[in-house]
Amino acid sequence: MEVKIIERGENEVKFVLSGVKARFANALRRAMIAEVPKLAIDEVHIHENTSLLFDEQLALRLALIPLKTDLGAFSEEDRVSLTLKAESPERAGYTMVYSKELISSDPGVEPAFENIPIVKLISTEREIGSIRTVARQKIALEAIARLGRGKEHAKWQPVTTCGYKIARSEPLTSANKKSVTFAVEGDGSVPVDELIIEAARIMQEKCESVVEELTRRKS
Repeated sequence: MEVKIIERGENEVKFVLSGVKARFANALRRAMIAEVPKLAIDEVHIHENTSLLFDEQLALRLALIPLKTDLGAFSEEDRVSLTLKAESPERAGYTMVYSKELISSDPGVEPAFENIPIVKLISTEREIGSIRTVARQKIALEAIARLGRGKEHAKWQPVTTCGYKIARSEPLTSANKKSVTFAVEGDGSVPVDELIIEAARIMQEKCESVVEELTRRKS
């Protein structure tokens, strides 16, 4: 098997695998989507929410924010706390709350992108009797992130797109070895090169485990 990098960006890479079968390419694709772990918000404790979003909607938006993940630094038992407090302006108007305002208990864990909008908080003027006041909206919450895999939920998928195509001259149904062009785009949580390497390592471990078990049973 040969590997050739065609294009590489900050969060995307295109490469060609030569001398592989279609089923190998599909297994690698599935491993990148479903097996490579990453951190994602899994619990949200909402202390105050007077925004226009229901608590469930707010929690869903938080869960889909990609968090930078060092694969070697976390186990499935680890938990990272991220807190968020925000309030609309003192005068009539609004403020947009972004992912950069999440405060993490671990300095190595932060949103992969700072400008992901979470919620709009609105201040409105109202008159009670002869007194004009401003009604302000607030949110205060704690979010808990843990390590998971895409096969559990889409929020743990480290890729946004991951696909491949086989050379046109070679039919898809052929069992012969061929060249496969991969296009992979990560969500920023895990460096894309590391993502691909981890997927290949997971495949290798699974194969070794099968061989070991079959050898043990045979003996």
